[in-house]
Amino acid sequence: MGTTRYMQVNALNPEPHIIELAAQIIKTGELVAFPTETVYGLGADAFQPAAVRKIFEAKGRPPENALLVHISNLSQVHRLAAEVSGTAKKLMDRFWPGPLSIILPSLPSVPEIVRGGQTGVGLRMPSHPVALALIEATGPLAAPSANLYGRPSPINANHVKQDLHDKIAAVLDAGDTGAGLESTLIDLTTGDCKILRRGGISVSVIEEFLDKKIEVMGTSALPRYKTKVQVILSENEADFEAKLQTFQTQGRVLGVVHTDDTNWHTIEGISRVFSLNISGQGITLYSILRDAEQDGINTLLIAPIDPQQAGAAMMDRLWRAAAEKMP
Repeated sequence: MGTTRYMQVNALNPEPHIIELAAQIIKTGELVAFPTETVYGLGADAFQPAAVRKIFEAKGRPPENALLVHISNLSQVHRLAAEVSGTAKKLMDRFWPGPLSIILPSLPSVPEIVRGGQTGVGLRMPSHPVALALIEATGPLAAPSANLYGRPSPINANHVKQDLHDKIAAVLDAGDTGAGLESTLIDLTTGDCKILRRGGISVSVIEEFLDKKIEVMGTSALPRYKTKVQVILSENEADFEAKLQTFQTQGRVLGVVHTDDTNWHTIEGISRVFSLNISGQGITLYSILRDAEQDGINTLLIAPIDPQQAGAAMMDRLWRAAAEKMP
């Protein structure tokens, strides 16, 4: 792979000639990173197995891990799914385009490497104008997040560059994605609804819409993010104060992450203060982890966070970032 090409594109009104150029790159079997409303994705033609294989090679992703297929219109669903249940149709009508991925029974024509050997295929229709324009020009794209496997997801082109420079053909740079939280993943292959990953749409919103309880699969087995920064979650204010005092005496390059307006900058021994927006907009956890690495911070101490306020999806990501084991 030669030098990765970075192409600036208008986030709201993507220039047709730039989209066409990126589409041509994909059609030749190469990889292009592109923005969605959640994180940047790494796209390959879903019907070119050799191109899809490059995703696994670039990311260092285990081959048994299935890939989501991004689509731009409902007609594309029928090129991929063998069956679309009434529940699936309802969810598509309500939440697409948007941060909901739906696993449906797959047609045999979907390459096995996309499905990870499974019988289902995960579909998602992003709402980002650049993503939609690109997929309209290319057709369905197999597209996981555009990062090295296990690394924090990228919310801008610089994050993609940190992980994948010279490993992929091009990046469509439309600035920050905003949400910084991956899509919610729901499995409908068995007739029942199962949430496999919490994300941009909360479980409670989906349950309220479908008027039924949904099983949420355990997340304790999810791997920690691969970062050079040790992340410590505080249980409460006393725990935070005790950890802060300990780390200060150890001479660590210390960063503090908070969600309130406390003037943390006045506390001695803190190299940098990060404000985490737990609403999913603004400064995100993934940006903080990457920025802390760039700054040479070796310990991030997270001030107490109310799980009810943060939500289950954000807490999942915080536990994956933390050095300590999940409870």
